Amino acid sequence: MQKLLDRDLVTGLVLLCVYALFVADSSSDPKDWIFPILANYVILIIGIVFFARGAFALIVKRLPDILQLSQEERAAHTDVLVFFLIVLAYMFIMNGLGFWLSSWLMLSITSIYLTLDKTPRNIRLAMVVPLGTCIACYYAFLYFFYVPFPRATWWIGLMPD
Repeated sequence: MQKLLDRDLVTGLVLLCVYALFVADSSSDPKDWIFPILANYVILIIGIVFFARGAFALIVKRLPDILQLSQEERAAHTDVLVFFLIVLAYMFIMNGLGFWLSSWLMLSITSIYLTLDKTPRNIRLAMVVPLGTCIACYYAFLYFFYVPFPRATWWIGLMPD
């Protein structure tokens, strides 16, 4: 079982999962132009190369380069994983709650999580600063750059046209 924790094998599997996640949403929509599709294929090729290297190492019985994390690395990896899960949730709720509300929630939750000293003052700051940022960006994008944003789908019955 330890042999399956080879760095190349794990890296290849993670990249193949990332490829599978993003290829599932590809369509003929204009958002799927050449760059996202090309980037996804590059991830696929790199994932195959890493997986093949790891599988070859298992076949020739080379000593695997086992993933070992110190206590400090575990904390950093946990932070990265939690941030990844927050961003993943953000991607899925953005259409339902709308871009700005979900952006404020994501930024606030991330700020609160990453704040080392969780005092009431720091938590208030972690909620107010993203709110101010979202309000400033809303006006900048809407009135200076003329960027339209999609409406929230979960609020359609509640919002007048």
